Amino acid sequence: MQDFTKIILPTRTQPDTLVAIFILKTYGREKFPGIDKAKIEVWQEMPTGENEESLLAKGVLLLDFGGGKLDHHGKEIKTTASNLVVELLGIQNEASLTKLLEYAKRDDFFGKGTLSTDPIDRALGLSGLVGALNKCLPNNPEQVPDYIIPLLWAHHQEELKRTEEMPRELESALKSGKAEVFSVRQRDKNLRVITIASDNASLAGFLRSQIGGRHDVVVQQLSSGHTNILTRPTKHVDLRSLASLIRLTELGKTERESQVMYNFSKTGKMEEVQEWYYDPATNSLLNGGLNPKETLATKIPLNHFKKILEDGLSEKLWNPLKR
Repeated sequence: MQDFTKIILPTRTQPDTLVAIFILKTYGREKFPGIDKAKIEVWQEMPTGENEESLLAKGVLLLDFGGGKLDHHGKEIKTTASNLVVELLGIQNEASLTKLLEYAKRDDFFGKGTLSTDPIDRALGLSGLVGALNKCLPNNPEQVPDYIIPLLWAHHQEELKRTEEMPRELESALKSGKAEVFSVRQRDKNLRVITIASDNASLAGFLRSQIGGRHDVVVQQLSSGHTNILTRPTKHVDLRSLASLIRLTELGKTERESQVMYNFSKTGKMEEVQEWYYDPATNSLLNGGLNPKETLATKIPLNHFKKILEDGLSEKLWNPLKR
């Protein structure tokens, strides 16, 4: 089959056609060999004597142009070019593309690629930036995808992680014993907690999301031993008692008097135990974060954290409200 060398548009790129181009270049290589390297061109009219089929035979794909399969104009049922592309490729149920397709539809149907009315949000939102690029490159519209496609790629990579890779990783970790889920009662709240060993930088956010199980407290230990404890903001978890217990455990202390625990509940970093930073802004306990640099890894093994979390989150040893 002839390799595809061109994708033809009728006018400068719009969010819908940019999404369609990204999907074609990412998923369309089997059906359209060479499409990932195809150049973008804008034609005002069809060349004399040519039609969609004759151009396909020459490795030229019409997108939103010429009344062909991928031209959404004038379709009986209102649709988008990007939706026509996924239907043609048979990937309309690909979960990682859901947000991109919805964005393209919203922008094309309603002009609301960015819903916010804030002028900064609108100017720096993707639709606003596409519009700015089109104005800056009026004589070179084919350059616009060079700026935007990498952004769509980055989004898609995260969506692949969220919808495919991380669910598989979580399932595997639970089966192999690298992860454990349990509940802890803190006052009037029942907290869903997970401990997991993983170097995946996106995992903690995923585990706190709806699709990832809505865990209220996530304890992630990296292969370096550095361990970070993050919480779901809407649950307003009180970490003071847990911070105290972790710091005392790190120091190997056995004192359990409330006054001692109170001394170790401070936010920020403590001189006595610099491995742990209590960050009130994100309501987290960080052992160096995802980029620990000079921070020493905790000496506490991951399998010891369950007991510490149960005692610290339940405020069994010290209740900050009763000090």
